Amino acid sequence: MYKIPIGVSNFHRLVTRSYLYCDKTDMIREFLNKDDEVTLITRPRRWGKTLNMSMLHHFFASAVNGIPTAGLFDDLAIGKLEEGKYIKMYQGKYPVIMLSFKDVKASTFEGAIDKIRELIFFLFTSFAKQLLQSDHLLAEEKENFRLILSAKSNLAKLETSLLFLSKCLYQHYNQKVYILIDEYDTPLNQAYGDKDYLASLVDFMRNFFSAALKDNDCLERGVLTGILRVSKESMLSGLNNLEAYTLLDEEYGSYFGFSESEVSYLCKEKALSISMEEVRSWYNGYRIGNLVMYNPWSILSCINKSGRFDVYWVNTGNNDLIKQSLSHSSSAIKSKFEQLMQGETISVSINKHLSFDLIDTNETAFWSLLLFAGYLKADKSRLTTDDLFYACEVTIPNNEVRRLYNSFFKELFMGSYWDESQYKSFLHHLITGNVPLFMNDLGAYLLHTVSSFDAKNSKKSEGFYHGFFLALIASISHTHYVRSNRESGYGRYDVLLIPKGAGHLVNPGWLCCIAGKNSFIPLFF
Repeated sequence: MYKIPIGVSNFHRLVTRSYLYCDKTDMIREFLNKDDEVTLITRPRRWGKTLNMSMLHHFFASAVNGIPTAGLFDDLAIGKLEEGKYIKMYQGKYPVIMLSFKDVKASTFEGAIDKIRELIFFLFTSFAKQLLQSDHLLAEEKENFRLILSAKSNLAKLETSLLFLSKCLYQHYNQKVYILIDEYDTPLNQAYGDKDYLASLVDFMRNFFSAALKDNDCLERGVLTGILRVSKESMLSGLNNLEAYTLLDEEYGSYFGFSESEVSYLCKEKALSISMEEVRSWYNGYRIGNLVMYNPWSILSCINKSGRFDVYWVNTGNNDLIKQSLSHSSSAIKSKFEQLMQGETISVSINKHLSFDLIDTNETAFWSLLLFAGYLKADKSRLTTDDLFYACEVTIPNNEVRRLYNSFFKELFMGSYWDESQYKSFLHHLITGNVPLFMNDLGAYLLHTVSSFDAKNSKKSEGFYHGFFLALIASISHTHYVRSNRESGYGRYDVLLIPKGAGHLVNPGWLCCIAGKNSFIPLFF
């Protein structure tokens, strides 16, 4: 029986050690048939970006970590195309620089630079033997190489280190260089929230990438992967030779994640009988261009656990950026979340070029973050007339992500006052119509957590409390339909709860009419 490759991101290890593998090597053909000098591919975390970068590394380099790559692709899809044309022309023919920023996570700018300096040190170490003994490098160039190896290079030397290494490799091999940079945006994700740290890091990374990837005569092709397409005005400014491919684009759509046929193949190979309907409910729902794809990490984890459905992907990384953005969101956004939690589709504007400094203040940036990070899916998208934003119809992709949102809302409203049992008691009083106890719980919570200054603008005070209350009850959306601000009879209700699966209201339902910032008036019907 083949092994499940959970966490295996080294391509050589994957294809030589009896792991189950869905062949994605046709991606190399699509890549080579494009004219992009620099390619950026963005996908959510744990979607196979690092493995595909390792695949490119093994394809273009003659050896990786001292292990020859010849013959590795002969029996795979790329090796069988056009009588092995791509193998003969490209495999093992280039020097390759492979760099990953996945571990550049620090609380300060100085800490991030120290980690990058260490990355560059190990990168230079891997080429030291051949380059320091090369007859094609000048003595001054070797001295500069040794300076970087000493880990004493200043910031300016560090910014141009990738450019310098590519020039050394070009001179030694007389062949242009592939530069592969994985998880390029991880350092910025960590710097989010500290304006000074973020601004300093953006300046450094801009110079670092521009030096290596813009007007570099020694560059054959460059590839970057990450979660987000960071704004051109910041880190990627100057890279007018870059083509970006996001979740909204058709290109490279089938090479990250699993199609349904691939999921069926994996289950069959493991002799696993599993309900595809449940698999779709838990892990499907992602749309890449025109393709519907499954979350690969969750699928592999589920198969590895003999078909047990659980939250796998959402627990693999730090969700603080999403949680923080959601907790700081406006009442209008929280109201839209109520619709999402009910399984409805909402219309939002999406900007491919995300700017971190706008996430907390700009609704478009907020929805863009959730979409590109994998916490929403776009059912439909079209470019608007101003050619800047996409008009998208978005929903929560699957049960796994919906459960994460439930936990966010629980933490948001339990953390400062309630413990879990008190919060559950509050919800129980709500859905059973025990008005006195519910009002007591709610009043006590408001006194301890909310200030009149939160809604000091009288024109917006009702909207604040409305969004606040919708967020407070969002976690019961799996058992109840929650309706907000809709017509009923001759008027309009504020919030309506209906038990799911009931043809009628089994227990007396009730409306929560928000009468300004001073009172909540429960009405039975």
